[in-house]
Amino acid sequence: MANDPKPHIKLKDGYHQNLPYQYPRAGGGSVFSVIERNRAIHGRSLMNQLTVIRQQFQIDQETEIPENIIKDDVIYVEFTSEWGYELKFESLDKDTVRNTNYQLLNIRSEERENNGEIEYRYNATLLLKEGGVSSFIDKVNQYLTETVIKTNRETGERTDTGTPKNYPLLNNIQTIQLATLKAFWTDSPEIPFPETDESIWWEVWFRKTANDDERMAHVFQNLQQSGCNIGASELELAEHRVRLIKGTVPQLAHSLLLLDNLSELRKPQEIADFILHKEVGYADVREYLADLEARTDNRLNEQSTLVCIIDSGVNNQHPLITPFMPDAHRYTLNPAWGHQDSVDNGGHGTGVASLALYGDLIEVLASPDRVQIFHALESYKIFNPYDQNDPSLYGALTEEAVNAPIVDRPEAKRVYCMTITDKTFAFQGRPSAWSSALDKIAFGTAFEPKYQQVFIVSGGNVSITQHAEYPAKNHLESIHDPGQAYNAITVGTYTRKDRIDIATGLRPLATNGSMAPSNSTSLLWQQQWPNKPDIVLEGGNASTNGTDVSDHHSLKILAADAEFPNYVFLPFGDTSAAAGLAAKMAAELRTEYPDFWPETIRGLMIHSADWTGQMLSGRSINTLNEQDKKNLLRTFGYGVPNIERARHSANNSLTLIAEREIQPYKRENSKGQYNEYHLFELPWPADVLEGLQAIDATITITLSYYIEPNPGAKRYSNNYQYHSHSLDFAVIKPNERLEVFKRRISANSVLPEDEINNSGEPWFIGRSGSKGSIRKDFSTMSAIEMSQRNIVAVFPKNGWYKTRKKLNKFDEIVRYSLIVTIKTEGADIYTPVFNYIENANIIDV
Repeated sequence: MANDPKPHIKLKDGYHQNLPYQYPRAGGGSVFSVIERNRAIHGRSLMNQLTVIRQQFQIDQETEIPENIIKDDVIYVEFTSEWGYELKFESLDKDTVRNTNYQLLNIRSEERENNGEIEYRYNATLLLKEGGVSSFIDKVNQYLTETVIKTNRETGERTDTGTPKNYPLLNNIQTIQLATLKAFWTDSPEIPFPETDESIWWEVWFRKTANDDERMAHVFQNLQQSGCNIGASELELAEHRVRLIKGTVPQLAHSLLLLDNLSELRKPQEIADFILHKEVGYADVREYLADLEARTDNRLNEQSTLVCIIDSGVNNQHPLITPFMPDAHRYTLNPAWGHQDSVDNGGHGTGVASLALYGDLIEVLASPDRVQIFHALESYKIFNPYDQNDPSLYGALTEEAVNAPIVDRPEAKRVYCMTITDKTFAFQGRPSAWSSALDKIAFGTAFEPKYQQVFIVSGGNVSITQHAEYPAKNHLESIHDPGQAYNAITVGTYTRKDRIDIATGLRPLATNGSMAPSNSTSLLWQQQWPNKPDIVLEGGNASTNGTDVSDHHSLKILAADAEFPNYVFLPFGDTSAAAGLAAKMAAELRTEYPDFWPETIRGLMIHSADWTGQMLSGRSINTLNEQDKKNLLRTFGYGVPNIERARHSANNSLTLIAEREIQPYKRENSKGQYNEYHLFELPWPADVLEGLQAIDATITITLSYYIEPNPGAKRYSNNYQYHSHSLDFAVIKPNERLEVFKRRISANSVLPEDEINNSGEPWFIGRSGSKGSIRKDFSTMSAIEMSQRNIVAVFPKNGWYKTRKKLNKFDEIVRYSLIVTIKTEGADIYTPVFNYIENANIIDV
């Protein structure tokens, strides 16, 4: 960037139209495969299985229930598909709104190898009343005796298709049987169902009901009567309430299966991701400390941004931290723990806190420059290594952690930084209760009133002990829970630390600019989940003798030591250190632009990021194929963020920012339909760009928004997305007429068929980046082509706001931040746009 920093230009209201949106289908779509069967034989088989289910109601009515145990007139049933075929999930749940006879609770998959190929079958657990069993019996009778009749809308002519009624639903069902507790276990196959007689902790997901409090009181009564222990914390989600329950398999079965609100069972997650570093190898540390104290300017005021460190506590008696963290800014989950850092566990929180203030202390200690700090710290001690006997519901505890400081300082701008993760839970990117809590916090639904937040989480560390393990082990080890959260900025690691004395006989494991040994990835995740990490920052390196790998302080970041005054500085690193550095960057952006939404702060960090040459393996970025791009995003995210690019525009680099609200969907005929899209006409330095002719210009666009989570195991049907909504963007092509562009975006825009152009745009990332709740892409072209690219559309895609009828959120209004940067060489493209907007009195910088 040129040495002429200028504020980004935030566009006030205007510059866009709200236009009706309809998905512009080109026809086709995915085909639902149905197995061929003998209709009579298969129909009779299903009828026999349903008859057994109906008989169970009679048995239950005649069975005496123990005193003080409450039972509903319902039964849990498991539908299993044929191998290689899906179930018609929406048909298993389509009556939910019209009546309460049956409801789909969860969906699970199994896999097996068949002739060298992996094939799947699916299990759906349903809650049925006796009338629900009758409904399915009626469906089987129709299947056996009736066929589908189609009517020609124009002529009224009726044609018998010969296809049995309910054919797609029933043909793929192999078995229908009573569900056991195992049918609710959704952590398979990564974690098998606990076939044990021991009393263990379970994470129990309860479906919300109309009389929820009364229903939960019945649940607790049954559990207590069965001898189960109930955890104190609860996490509330859109359709579920999640509690920790301790008991045996029979105890849970004899209590939970009697009531109608059980949805899922999972394994509780444990925190196990702290790194121990206790080397101190710096002479005259006290003199260095005194010098840095004297050079540090405390620029705090009542409006200062606060970085809340959610970790093992912070030693705020360290002189580098004391001025920025008063005692009133420290909180703890358990008063018996105190607020101090757990030093025997590495002094983790204190190290992160110092990085969030100063960055890498090696750099500031080596420089004679003054250090100005405008943001302060808070600490919430959520982890104590000596008190792990009782597992906790970490999602709910994280909500408690973020709420505590808000009660005391409700108006403060914050950046939350959590540097604890669980490597034992990383199900190919699938959301968990913990990651869902992070999404709730960022979206704002964890608070009342609603506060959107910037939330940073470390990606979780890979432990490399042998030279040969790097980098293959990094590619195989998943980002740790809760780093899969859509709305959080998940931070991974790269390294520039490659200087080590050759007299040691050691050399750096990773090369300068490449993946740090601690970085975990999402290469093995299922493709529908977000690309993580989002960004990478310095995480330190490891040393190697060619066989063994070890830590060496020369290759680490330097942080404040929690054992002050006994020690002053601490070699530090890994994804926790990178998260601390990211928190510093986010706080500086919130200080620079206090009125920007959290979605914009997050967007600017990712917008500013780029990949190093080593990340690209020395190749030109234009030579990467689709798989290369996917691997790049799932290893390094969008690369290394740059604070100067995130903070400032320049004469030759113009950044425009629009923060807007949109209603993606609407109710129409009792169904969710697409509602609107936004069409922007951005202020553009068209004349200057035209004058540059063939000189290269690059456009970078980032669309940042937060989704409302809806976790659960109904994840194999299109109706059951985790994300509340999705948004995407498109840009007009050179020489593309506005009417053609509108038709390309929305089917509501009418255009003659021969003028429709649906060919793809020349974006670098393309489809590989259309996941999660942030979308970034860039393209380089001639400046004269760029002069015509100021029309941008932001439009909706699918989400559960549109498809989940019973939640009735069709009309929800959501926020997004659109960030557009154009950059070229040899001309001032900033000033003409700035002057135009300033003269129109609609600038906000």
